[in-house]
Amino acid sequence: MIGVSTNIMNLMQQREERHQKEAEEKEAEKRKNNVWDAIKEIPDLEQDICYDAVTKIHKLNMKDVFLRMKVEERLGWIRRNV
Repeated sequence: MIGVSTNIMNLMQQREERHQKEAEEKEAEKRKNNVWDAIKEIPDLEQDICYDAVTKIHKLNMKDVFLRMKVEERLGWIRRNV
């Protein structure tokens, strides 16, 4: 009887861990696809430059390219284009 309840507890714990991992992955995916969050990762950008960058990225339809850039590359792109 103790073995059965231990197995049930283990299954419940595994289920909870799996649920937590899925929630974290979903949140990470959501953040990964967000241009604003990607811009906010860049340190020391003034707010008006952030707004201009978002506008330009969407206007040029380069969301996918911008999101694949490293933070340093994003900063370089913004400095050059905004």
